[in-house]
Amino acid sequence: MSGAEGQFYYFDQARNRQGPYAEAEFLRLMRDGAIGPETMVWYPELPDWRAAGHIDKFAPLFAGRPAPPPPPIFETGQAIPPARAMPPTGIPMGIPMGEVTSTLPVWGLFGRFLLLMVGSLLVVPAPWTGTEFYRFLSVHTVLPGGRRLTFSGQPGDIWLIFVCVAALGLAGMVLPGGGLVTAPITWILTVPILRWFVAKLGTEDGSLRLSFDGKIMGFIGWNLLLYLSFITIIGWAWVMRAMFQWICRNISGTARFEFHGSGGAILWRTLVCGLCSIFLVPIPWIMRWYTVWLVGQFRVVKAGA
Repeated sequence: MSGAEGQFYYFDQARNRQGPYAEAEFLRLMRDGAIGPETMVWYPELPDWRAAGHIDKFAPLFAGRPAPPPPPIFETGQAIPPARAMPPTGIPMGIPMGEVTSTLPVWGLFGRFLLLMVGSLLVVPAPWTGTEFYRFLSVHTVLPGGRRLTFSGQPGDIWLIFVCVAALGLAGMVLPGGGLVTAPITWILTVPILRWFVAKLGTEDGSLRLSFDGKIMGFIGWNLLLYLSFITIIGWAWVMRAMFQWICRNISGTARFEFHGSGGAILWRTLVCGLCSIFLVPIPWIMRWYTVWLVGQFRVVKAGA
């Protein structure tokens, strides 16, 4: 990589800029684990900071394949292009606008979904299985520009709420008519879970800071409308679309989001999932197909302050 020798930088976990390094030393740091796939790196051939795992040159190191060969030795006296002699200053803070994507593996998603269900049925493990499920979804979500989400939530943060939601779900299944009583309480308790989840989302470089500001009564209203819309057989899909849009409008921070999925797309994909699930075997693949599509309907539309 001509012109880049001795000009490799990265941000460590404390968000301090490290470098410059020669490329051979930089590759050694990757092999030793000091630089991970989500670590933000820069060298003169890049226009801006990028996650190491999303750079073609470095991606094989994180996929278990052999490292790329070292670059040619820098010839004495060869000049570094003056326009890119130093990295961009400061920690990258802007989130590019564009579509959110997902890299969820089939069996990883299915396995954690089963653990989520078991944890909810047993009630007590719900904080652990719920947190792990949210973390798994987050770290396999990629923002525009290649930065993966991180999730800093811990089971003990709101463990009582998780336990109460799991107990209400179990009561709704075993008690006659229990769902009518437990559903509104579950909707109320879901709001602090949603606030916790959004607040714990971030990126390794600290560029994403979010909060959910939606009100409990608004969330109850949307769920009540969703419940009533099932009378129309198909109208629930459009209500769900509007509900996702409402959630996005109430997320604030260093980025703003919109939901672009249509009611018709939600409807036919849900029907396909239901039909395929009858045969049991396709469930892991159809679950992944639906989830990846759903994540891809969220888009970053504006960078916040």
